[in-house]
Amino acid sequence: MNSPTNPPTILLVEDDELIATATAETLEAAGYRVVSLPDGQAACDALPRIEPDLILSDVRMPRCNGFELLQRVRSNPAHALTPFVIVSASADTADQRMGMSLGADDYVTKPYQPNDLLKTIKVRLERATMVGNVLQQHQAFLTRVLPHELRTPLSGIIGYADLMIEQGQAGEVLSATDLIDYGQNIRRSSGRLLKIAENFSLWSWFEAQAAAGQIGRPIALTKTAVIPANVHKWLRATAESLGRLKDLTVEIEAATVLVPAEGFSAVVTHLVENALKFSLPGTPVRIKAAVVGKNFEIQVVDRGRGMADEDLGKIDALVQIKRDQFEQQGLGMGLVLARNFARLAGGELLMSKNSPGAGLTVRMILPLSGAFPGEKRAAS
Repeated sequence: MNSPTNPPTILLVEDDELIATATAETLEAAGYRVVSLPDGQAACDALPRIEPDLILSDVRMPRCNGFELLQRVRSNPAHALTPFVIVSASADTADQRMGMSLGADDYVTKPYQPNDLLKTIKVRLERATMVGNVLQQHQAFLTRVLPHELRTPLSGIIGYADLMIEQGQAGEVLSATDLIDYGQNIRRSSGRLLKIAENFSLWSWFEAQAAAGQIGRPIALTKTAVIPANVHKWLRATAESLGRLKDLTVEIEAATVLVPAEGFSAVVTHLVENALKFSLPGTPVRIKAAVVGKNFEIQVVDRGRGMADEDLGKIDALVQIKRDQFEQQGLGMGLVLARNFARLAGGELLMSKNSPGAGLTVRMILPLSGAFPGEKRAAS
């Protein structure tokens, strides 16, 4: 976290001495610390000791030009996310396109106005701070929650494997009952481990698609047919695995939606699985999916413990709500995956408490295929 006593450091790479001096004065007057270097090679040599918060680089320079510098910066894991702003002559639109394709965050054109330059730098530093906070949050999630969730099923697999080895070494013959018991427990733990891997892989794919959308690249959307018989099959299997088949009511209307190429069955299953996990056996869980205008709305209603008002907006944080109060299995990613899926499609995920406060209603709204001209939408 930068402060007035520890201002952001900007690495200015410019071979024109007059421009470099004027730019440095502008930045320093705005409160930034500036390190000015004459070319890309000097910048590469100095990066390890400078650790800049942002790099502002000209394109045309001797020894190592701005594009080469950008490629070197982006290939270095320590600086892969450092904001990089290229500077080019106003007529060189090809320079701007090349810079953005190589991973530049923004560009300014010569001659530039001080206020425009300062605004660009301010926006990029703020974005970098936001990204850094998200990465820290994700890192905390990976180091705290994920290892625990991995250890639990792995312990079961290793434990039963050890029992089988020990009994075999002792010359004991496992009975049919023991074989079935051991096999069932190993399968259960393996299934849980596989589900963790699949959820995390899907979450990573959604994150990559969202990042592509932020820089104008097309998101991988596909026409997906909602076939009631298939949805019934997914949800019955989920309810049956939790011993809740009698509690589940499913009403599905056929439709064709335009959604991300991966994850439709997973997120729909997650929505119902969450409702079943967080409601008591014997209480109803209802899923209804139907065409509403230009959208396809999937609604899941349960009579579980619900969520407090202050928790309804926390599902992006990759945390399990009130894990300290309630035992939970899995990564707590079901709603996160569903919201990310809906957003990539150009839809939304809405949650509300049921009146008079019993349970939760979750609505995932997805665009119908053909509802929008061109059917190409960026992430929101």
